[in-house]
Amino acid sequence: MSRPAGAPARSATLTLLACELRMLLRDRRTVLISVVAPLLLFPLLILGMRAAERSREADLATTELLWAASGERSAEARSLVAAALPFLPTDSAGASTRRFRELRVDRPDSLLAAGGLQLVVALGPADSASLQLSYRGDRDRSRDAVASLSFALDSLRAIRHASALRNAGLVPAGELASLEPRNVASRQRQGRALLGYIVTPFFVLLLLSGGAVFAADAIAGEKERGTLETLLTTAARRTDIVRAKQLAVLTVGIAITVVNAGNLLVYASIGVIELPSSIALRLPPGTAVIVLLLFLPVAALISAVLLALSGYVRSYKEYQVFFLPVFLLFLLPAAACVLPGVRLRSAIAIVPVANISVAVREVLSGTYDVVFLFVAFASTAAAAAFATRLTGNALSAERLIAPAADDEAGLPGPARFRRHLLRNYALLWATLFIVSLWAGDRLDIRAQVTLNLVVLFLGASLLMLRRYRLNVRDALALRPVRAPIWIAVLIGAPSAFVTGIGLAQLTQRLLPVPERVLEAFAQYLLPPDLPLWQVLFFLALLPAVCEEIAFRGLLLHGLRGRLSPVALCLAVGAIFGIFHVDLFRLIPTAYLGAVLAAVVVLSGSLFPAVLWHALNNATGLVPAFLGVEPEAPPVWAYAIGVGGLAVAFGLLVRFRQTNDPRASADSGP
Repeated sequence: MSRPAGAPARSATLTLLACELRMLLRDRRTVLISVVAPLLLFPLLILGMRAAERSREADLATTELLWAASGERSAEARSLVAAALPFLPTDSAGASTRRFRELRVDRPDSLLAAGGLQLVVALGPADSASLQLSYRGDRDRSRDAVASLSFALDSLRAIRHASALRNAGLVPAGELASLEPRNVASRQRQGRALLGYIVTPFFVLLLLSGGAVFAADAIAGEKERGTLETLLTTAARRTDIVRAKQLAVLTVGIAITVVNAGNLLVYASIGVIELPSSIALRLPPGTAVIVLLLFLPVAALISAVLLALSGYVRSYKEYQVFFLPVFLLFLLPAAACVLPGVRLRSAIAIVPVANISVAVREVLSGTYDVVFLFVAFASTAAAAAFATRLTGNALSAERLIAPAADDEAGLPGPARFRRHLLRNYALLWATLFIVSLWAGDRLDIRAQVTLNLVVLFLGASLLMLRRYRLNVRDALALRPVRAPIWIAVLIGAPSAFVTGIGLAQLTQRLLPVPERVLEAFAQYLLPPDLPLWQVLFFLALLPAVCEEIAFRGLLLHGLRGRLSPVALCLAVGAIFGIFHVDLFRLIPTAYLGAVLAAVVVLSGSLFPAVLWHALNNATGLVPAFLGVEPEAPPVWAYAIGVGGLAVAFGLLVRFRQTNDPRASADSGP
């Protein structure tokens, strides 16, 4: 097609972008998942919740809740329930919202188990004042019956208690204060608070699912179809191709963001569809606009990462395999809004995605901390810009964007290990996360440590050593060291422990964690029936061996040569912290991981790091096992810790073992 005279030439990037978007519009699957599904999901969800709520209320209002008395004191139980029934919950007109009917049967417990009853009431022995309400927690009517009758019985008990006190002359009539809880938060505020807990994870879920389809097709799909090679042979520059694909994926991400913010505006602000009565919600339009602006950098960040993944893999099938770690990587910080006690005015403000999650929750609850909202937006926007630039540079490399360059058949094992390193550790992290969710409270600390450290960390390390035919001595840095290195470890381990406590306390101030969370973690970590030798074995020795092999051994070996020594230690420490999953332990654990990485880099051996790690864990575990209450060290202790750490690293530098593992990186076993 000829261009009219005098018309400006269209840039190659915009031409390619228009082509990408036209292809997107032709792909019904992508449009359906990315745009149409979010448009329909909100109204369908609201209508479904509304219909379910109306059906439930109608069912409970017209259905009798069947109960029976059980035990030797069944007559007294009937009398007690009869006295309590007038105090059942009522509606605005004063009428009872629930109807109870008694059934007199011989085996009420069996009938309850079979679903023929909703509730069984039994009084304890004559010398006991206990009242037992048996119900089925898996049945809606049974749960409603026990909740309604419990309310009525509590009301009856309060009235009888007050009457007994007056009759005994303990409290003058008319002077007994009644307890009347009053919720000052309006239903609007409660609805907005509830929305603040779910909107960011829901949005990120839609963005990942919708953006992933187009991002996968943008490069990985074209590799499979062979169209990418055709595109690369055109006159378009590689940078123009990459920029066009980046803009196309970003356009899809922004479209999903606008669609969801529009849904929020239409249904929560304008009220096109009546919301369920349990969600009384009317948002000012300005609030929906602020939420939209906060979500934009998240969309840009996720789009960049999804496109980078599409360029890294060799096929659409491989993309689907590696999508799970990326999915979890974004969904976890998106759920930061549900963490108790976390406020935007803390260190969370600089954590990408997590800061937006907390910011959106506060905005929806009516809190507008302008300064920290800007910090959160700027932090995630900076991460998105960095990821976009990094993705652009990476996709411009022949190895990533051209399928022919991805042929690894002729590469030696160590070279393939370095190429697959981050992918393997991402899969290991995803496996660890899923196993932790599955294990939960099913396993005690010993079983979980064995599963995580021995089976996953050590097992994955041995598998990589074998699969890529790595030289075990070089890959794990299994080399002897001189005596001064051990002196440095004995000085440095307690010093780093003290400075780590200071860092943990600083983190606690910036990112507060409720005391009950810390107490629950401590109780799980040190159950009362665990002897000291098992504490040291499972929580000091095993982590020191297995984690050092996995992180300061293989991970450090694989990253070495790509990064400067300082960046290498920081990267290993950050990955080590992320593997511990818990947000409140992220920074202190990353600090320990970076210190241990520096020990391996300077000493040239893994053995000092193993001892350092074991001493660090034992220093914290033994006092806790002996019941010594932890106290914040005085200021002078931190000064000694910093000084001891300086002495230890001075020795490590002075007796540094000159060994460049890259010289033997490509050697076999």
